[in-house]
Amino acid sequence: MKKTRFLILALLLQLCVTLGFGAVISYGNTRDRAPSGLMIWDQDISGLSRDQVSALIREKLPNTVTYEDQVYPLKWEHTYTEIEHWLDQVYPATTGSWVGDVFQNLARPLIISSDSIRLDQAEIITQLQEFSRLINQPAQVATIKFDAGQLKKTDGLSGRDLDIEATWLKISQDQVQKNVDAVVNVIPARPSTDDIFEIGDKLGDYTTYFNPHDGQRTNNVRLATMALDNRLIPPGEVFSFNEVVGERTVATGYSPAIVFVNQSMVKDIGGGICQDSSTLYQAVLQANLSIEERHTHSLPVSYVMRGQDATVSYGILDFRFRNSTQGYLLISARTGPNWLRIRLFGLADEKHPELQYPQGYPRGPESWDKDPK
Repeated sequence: MKKTRFLILALLLQLCVTLGFGAVISYGNTRDRAPSGLMIWDQDISGLSRDQVSALIREKLPNTVTYEDQVYPLKWEHTYTEIEHWLDQVYPATTGSWVGDVFQNLARPLIISSDSIRLDQAEIITQLQEFSRLINQPAQVATIKFDAGQLKKTDGLSGRDLDIEATWLKISQDQVQKNVDAVVNVIPARPSTDDIFEIGDKLGDYTTYFNPHDGQRTNNVRLATMALDNRLIPPGEVFSFNEVVGERTVATGYSPAIVFVNQSMVKDIGGGICQDSSTLYQAVLQANLSIEERHTHSLPVSYVMRGQDATVSYGILDFRFRNSTQGYLLISARTGPNWLRIRLFGLADEKHPELQYPQGYPRGPESWDKDPK
């Protein structure tokens, strides 16, 4: 029995010695090496030293974002700190004791996930926001105006906008390319050059007349005309007279003049601008556009035939119509010594044919081939 016990003790002692020597040998072979089977971004790093793995990870991170011929360097300072924290799991720091280091090495996890390496999104987004200030360009719309009897047009230019989220996704998912192409969205100009160059057909042209000796009323008519002039309306959009001309106040230059209220004539700020809305209404009728809102005066007016007017009152009554053509519509509004002329230019079609002759009340400008102003 004693002999058996002695044999068991000897075997246990031999086992402990074997395990001890194994631990020492394992520590000597693996203490500064990555565990077997450890992968980072599809690459096996088994047996590599901490310095080798650190360099490998940094090498895989993109270091620049490019757009056209411009190169923008990326900085990964916070991410490098995260990498070092992950490496601390793979390569535990020394305890200061040789025996402690041996046991620490034995206790090191057999499976270490590379998923815990987190790229610091915030630091890259901040840099991309800085890059966007250099890359982004607003679109320049094409323009048109009627001046000196001609339609004068300028080209538009598309803008660009750095897609920060999409660019970040490319950076975070690309561990192959050192340079990542920025994702930049094109911002189309609205209206574009093509939109503007389609405008050329005269769809409406109507003239009304006023008493130039009524200075305050004439002032109001001219102010509203200036607000309407060269106003561009996109296809399908509803035009509001009140929104475009704005509230008629003393502060905006309008004067008191005669208005019709409940079949009575009284003075109010902005009196006379219904001649502008009524003249515009006549041009809109010529162009066969869709009328969305119109109201008539409580008394007949002198500048259009009875029932052919369009009265407005800010916040109460409006004149609204829809640009039902297939292109942009331009309003040209001008005044002369005693006349107000409004023309509509756009893209003619079967429903909105080109106007052959201008009209007016009580007479039309048949002999006018150019803007007399």
